[in-house]
Amino acid sequence: MHNRRGMITGAILAMGLLAGAPALAEDYTVGYSQFWGTNPFLVTMANGAKKAAAEWAEKGVNVDIIFTNGGDTDTTRQVADLEDLYAQGIEGLILFPGDSIVVAEPVKNIYNPEGIPVVITDIGLQSGTWDTFIITDNYAGGQAGADLMAANVPAGAKVITFDHAPGNDNAQNRQRGFEDRAKELGLDVQEEKFLKLSLEEGRRLMEDTLVAIPDIKGVFFFNQVVAQGAMAALEAAGRDDVKLVSFDLDPVSFELVKEGRILGLVVQDPFLMGYEGVNAMVTRLQGGTPVERMDIPTRILTQENAAEFADDPQVTGGQ
Repeated sequence: MHNRRGMITGAILAMGLLAGAPALAEDYTVGYSQFWGTNPFLVTMANGAKKAAAEWAEKGVNVDIIFTNGGDTDTTRQVADLEDLYAQGIEGLILFPGDSIVVAEPVKNIYNPEGIPVVITDIGLQSGTWDTFIITDNYAGGQAGADLMAANVPAGAKVITFDHAPGNDNAQNRQRGFEDRAKELGLDVQEEKFLKLSLEEGRRLMEDTLVAIPDIKGVFFFNQVVAQGAMAALEAAGRDDVKLVSFDLDPVSFELVKEGRILGLVVQDPFLMGYEGVNAMVTRLQGGTPVERMDIPTRILTQENAAEFADDPQVTGGQ
């Protein structure tokens, strides 16, 4: 279906050019498959994509984006979403994968054989091919988190990572960055603990960790929701000596850092990811060659510099 449509469109354009007629208006339908699309991080990413689409519309290029949610934290639902988007005849796929292995299957088995352009924002795939990969420098972000932790816990303190995403390339790079740097700085890195991605799981595992490792002094997280649950457990136990550092920002975590209840956050730029994702896709659909990889740096949010982040779209929900 896609190849036939592309051939027909190409033939019409060619005839118009041969006849000296003006080029037809450009209209594209693009799917944006997001995992956990209700999360503030993904809402901000979607807003960035919408901003880029609006700017293209001003240039006469209409981009209709079909967003899918991915069933919040259900990876299998995202696979079904990708199949549905293909059935709807999208001309390009922008993808925020929930799992680097599972979600790769429909990409390499459905989209790649049909030659449908693929742009990935933030989380990589372990197989398949794509045109552009826009990603946070997660390893460096993990290192920055360790720097912040080491500056705020005693020398040689025990620290640990709570891992909710063993199949997620980004999360594992964050962990490696944190643990490698923490060891370099002389911290006593404990064996990671696994949990499901939820506030309640963060609370439960923090409670268990306080019993298993009573002298723990720091915890590193891949997601702010888990950190919020852990913070609640620490406060209930009266343990203000345990410092928490997490990736990602939302209005709740922003206030918790301002109040000194979470030590700091490694902040990404999802708005820019969504914005550049659409730009890369339109460039590809128009026959251009978008940048193959774009690495976006992180910033560290602490109580001291919180005012600098007050207008961040992940805090305000704005554009």
